[in-house]
Amino acid sequence: MLYRSILRDLAAEALKAANTIAGENVLTARSLPIRADLLPVIYLQVPDDRGESAGRFQPQFTRVATLAIRGKLQAGTPFDVELALEGFAEQIELALMTDADLQAAITQVTELSTSIVVSSDQSEHIGELRMILGLEYIETYPPPGTPLAEIDATLFSPDNPAFAGMRVDFPTD
Repeated sequence: MLYRSILRDLAAEALKAANTIAGENVLTARSLPIRADLLPVIYLQVPDDRGESAGRFQPQFTRVATLAIRGKLQAGTPFDVELALEGFAEQIELALMTDADLQAAITQVTELSTSIVVSSDQSEHIGELRMILGLEYIETYPPPGTPLAEIDATLFSPDNPAFAGMRVDFPTD
């Protein structure tokens, strides 16, 4: 599984555990639009992932995965929708910024932006918040070849030809 997908799933778990107003209604890998009877809802995806090389030789990248969050809800008036969206945004931000598992999986949050939109096109007043988080992490790739399994060595000193033996076994996955 791609690491950005792991980060998305960690964010979804954090939001479910935080008991936001969306409750368990946190979705990933789903198409939009979402029906009004499913609101409030949080939808997560990682539409962008950028990497910057750490230099030549062993391939390593400092990557930033863009976690895009859409939260939707409805309320009685446009004013109520806007107030509810502000509280919803705060719940989401707190859940993600204080979740130990998600924060341990990244090196930093490089950006955070939030916007809200209120729509009264129909008789219902629907609000949507859009939140973007840049999740930075380091990615390395395994070197080619057979993995080192053990080191077996004998140490010598001028006064004692068989001074000491040593063996180090490496765990295998």
